[in-house]
Amino acid sequence: MPDPERDVDVLVRRLRGLSARAWATGGRRDVVRRLCADLVALGEPGHVLPELPDHGLGDAVAVLSHEALQYQAAQQNGRRDEVAAAVRRALEKTK
Repeated sequence: MPDPERDVDVLVRRLRGLSARAWATGGRRDVVRRLCADLVALGEPGHVLPELPDHGLGDAVAVLSHEALQYQAAQQNGRRDEVAAAVRRALEKTK
């Protein structure tokens, strides 16, 4: 069974270790920015994603993922599985 918190931790460690060159190759930047936008949409209403430099995206993923997972877990028809799937997709695409 997938563990979304573990996937978030693995992804965040990966992102924090990327060089400027690595961010610019393989579409990583676009994948992670899309993930952040998805997490904002799945998190508590009212949040807006500010413009962030690439090196700040790992921290944004950490905060937004955990917030979205908690928010969805507290909802009657929570979509926690959508949060987990978005993180897994980004994990796969940022290899």
